[in-house]
Amino acid sequence: MAAQQMANEYMISMVNNSLNELAESKCLELHPNGDVYSTPLGKIMSYYYLSHKTIRHLVKNATRTATFADVLAWMSSATEYDELPVRHNEDLINAELSKNLPIPASSFDNLPMWDPHVKAFLLLQAHMSQIDLPITDYVGDQTSVLDQAIRIIQASIDVLTEFGYLSSCMQMITLLQCIKSARWPTDYPLSILPSVDTTPPANKKVPQTLQEFSAQSEADYRRTASVLAIRSSVLPRFEKAANMIPNLKVDVNDITALSLTVVLSRINKFTDREGKMYAPRFPKSQTEGWFVILCNEDRDEIVATKRVGWGPGGNGGDSANFLNGRQTARSMIKLPDGEGMVGEEMGRKLDVWVVSDGYLGMVYKVKGVEIPDPPRPVDDGKKEKGKEVEGKGLVMASGAGPAKA
Repeated sequence: MAAQQMANEYMISMVNNSLNELAESKCLELHPNGDVYSTPLGKIMSYYYLSHKTIRHLVKNATRTATFADVLAWMSSATEYDELPVRHNEDLINAELSKNLPIPASSFDNLPMWDPHVKAFLLLQAHMSQIDLPITDYVGDQTSVLDQAIRIIQASIDVLTEFGYLSSCMQMITLLQCIKSARWPTDYPLSILPSVDTTPPANKKVPQTLQEFSAQSEADYRRTASVLAIRSSVLPRFEKAANMIPNLKVDVNDITALSLTVVLSRINKFTDREGKMYAPRFPKSQTEGWFVILCNEDRDEIVATKRVGWGPGGNGGDSANFLNGRQTARSMIKLPDGEGMVGEEMGRKLDVWVVSDGYLGMVYKVKGVEIPDPPRPVDDGKKEKGKEVEGKGLVMASGAGPAKA
């Protein structure tokens, strides 16, 4: 009986410690009556199979208007990189590698060169810089770091959305684009294509964004390829990659006080049935995906974020129809109910952004979408005879036609 009592006390102590740790990481709420409730951050942790300590570090350090270096440091600090191997004398290799990268390791929390998080920080930069690694062991280590990076960044995007930090969330999405494209945010976006430099040709008229490039006519495309001096031996690879770059049309429909619908139409066809994106430097093939962001750019605030893909699991159409015409995806976003909103919040304007999860700098913006006032409660005693009053109906925006980008 004494042994059983000790075992029970030990188990209770373990449970209490675990609950307290999760509560400290803001992943659940403990109540005096013994009730335990998960938080949005806890659901994010569970969905992406992350350690609560990764969430805790992000909660502790996340700020509004973060820089690219900030978000790179946040995700490199993830607990999932604790076990990244650092072998004998690799601290010396890390020190040399740091000298050849844009952001020195000394700026990363002042950690020693043998720390696994410093190594992850450097390997991610080496991937975006497309430089050769010093030893073969680092190639496998870099692949391991990149495998973990996608879900860590996606979870971080969800956490920053919960905080409402628009600019910081966009920096984290930019990091996701850079890792898939193996480029830096300051690089010329078309440099993801074969044989295109990281800086645009001087004094030459060329597309400045991928969305501008993908929307070009055939004649303009040929002119761009000529100005970029694409060699004839590389031209087939360049054309294949260019055909994969999406050209979207974005519509915002069915705008009410409680929701709106964003419709994505891919004007150019997919080049394969799986809808793969062009990301030759990433270890695993990636499918094309998008973030639909409802925000207020002037206030640097996010209202909602939703992922959209083209397949059945991504709110898109049937993947079997990828090669049979335009692909369309719809995303309905629920808005705050508006209860208690006063003043400028009534009849507010919001921005809708559609951001690629992998193509460098690709974002479509619909600005100033007018959201109508929420429906007002009606006194039952004042209903007009012979007329019905919709107590929970959705009020359409006045003259709310489709907004376009």
